[in-house]
This record gives sequence, C-alpha cells and structure tokens, in this order.
Amino acid sequence: MKISLISTSHREKSQSNRISKILEEVILKINNKIICYNLNMYNSKIPLWTSNKRENSEFWEKNFEKISNELKNSDGFIMIVPEYGGMATPNSKNFFLVFNNGELFHKPGLIVSISSGNGGAYPISELRASSYKNSHIMWIPENIIIRNVEQFLPGNHGKLIPSWIDDRIKYSCDLLIKYAEYIKPIQKFINRKDFSNGM
Repeated sequence: MKISLISTSHREKSQSNRISKILEEVILKINNKIICYNLNMYNSKIPLWTSNKRENSEFWEKNFEKISNELKNSDGFIMIVPEYGGMATPNSKNFFLVFNNGELFHKPGLIVSISSGNGGAYPISELRASSYKNSHIMWIPENIIIRNVEQFLPGNHGKLIPSWIDDRIKYSCDLLIKYAEYIKPIQKFINRKDFSNGM
C-alpha cells in the first residue's frame, strides 16, 4: 500500500511540511510496510494551472509525469492545508486542477488543516465542498485540525495543544489506511472513459 502526503504551503520552511513528516511517522508505526510519498508543493514548484501547457513547459515535460505516476500508484492521500486568511491555500486548490487525470479517482483522502492560532475549520469545509467533483477523491468523514501548530510536537507538546490530539491523529490515519484497503477492489469497476467528470 502507498499513501501520499501533500503539503500545500507556499512557504519554504513550513509547518505543513513539518507536520507531513510527523504524519508519515504515525503511518509507519501503524504499518511499517506502507510506502509513503511526500509531495511538498513549495519545493516541487508546481505552476498555476492553465489550459496552455506550453507555459511552464519544463514542469510539464520533466516533472509532471513523475509526480502524476506517484499519485496514480497511491492508494490514499493526506492533504495538509494551512489556513490562509480563513481559506484553503491556493496551492491546495491548484493541486486538483493540475492532477486531474484520474490520479485520485475513488481513493480515500484525509484533510489535515493547520493554524497558527485557533482557526483551521474553513479549509476543511472548502475542500469538501469543491475539490471532489472532477477529481473524484473520496474524503473520509474524519478530519484533523491542528491549532497553535507551532506548539505541536508529539511527546513534548506546548500547553495549548490538547492531550487527546495524538490519539485522534493515530485513529484518523488508521481509518484512512482501512478505507484504502477496502476501497481498492472497486477500482476495476470505475468507468473513467464515459464518466470522467462530475455532474
């Protein structure tokens, strides 16, 4: 099984990327045979989507296929999304436009929203409302919000981090793995040729 962790921050040294590495450790503790693919959207320099792929040709010719194949070979996804001004990051929305070739089709996803303060709820509702239509990603019912994220450090949390958060993260990651395992058999029934987009 393969799980992709997608960090959607626009910052070089981001909390999103730090959290993605912590989540990878959680997944491997659950099952050390799982392969994790980390996609840092800042480092990958994924361009803003346009229908004219001659723009940013270096990405489309050299990097797109490699990333797309990693995602196609994944069984589930964790999207780490910081809240920017009460919204999901532009990177997180752009991801679903760039990688819209069946990579996510009928595969489970877990949204992990992070906030430097007490926010973090809006990216979850935004992604649940608008990201699934053409991508056909299947967001699982659970989600994670890590507030006061700078204080988040398993084993040594700051005092603003609730004591139950680690258990909830483990539970949600374990649930994602179970969804990925049990949903996988339906892949052979999917008709992308006739029904590639939502209604």
